[in-house]
Amino acid sequence: MTYPSPGPNVPYGHGANPGFGPAPGYGPAPGYDPRMARAAQLAESARNWLIVCAIGWFVGFMWITGPLAWYQSSQFARDFETMGMAPPSEVTNLRLLGIITTIFVGVGLVVGVAVVAMMIVGFAAFAPR
Repeated sequence: MTYPSPGPNVPYGHGANPGFGPAPGYGPAPGYDPRMARAAQLAESARNWLIVCAIGWFVGFMWITGPLAWYQSSQFARDFETMGMAPPSEVTNLRLLGIITTIFVGVGLVVGVAVVAMMIVGFAAFAPR
């Protein structure tokens, strides 16, 4: 026999009347702060993005995971600042890894274009006429 879940972040017995507020005789859950629940969700999302960006280094998709990680970390930091909280270390680490990855990809792209340009110039200079 399975029992229905009372919902996210709600202890069993609290908020038994969904859509109608707490059940008679019950107040809000003691010690429940919706900002802290949202902060935990954001920190978990930042941790997941950190893992995705790290895997992107090993798989070869860092050209897309780096800029996306940088963008997502900015969004997470903005959400934390909106709630009046300092971003946790996961967000800071994600931003740092995103910036480093984006710089490596940019430098690699410039070096690749320079190598191809030198090859074209070299082939054109030594081509038989």
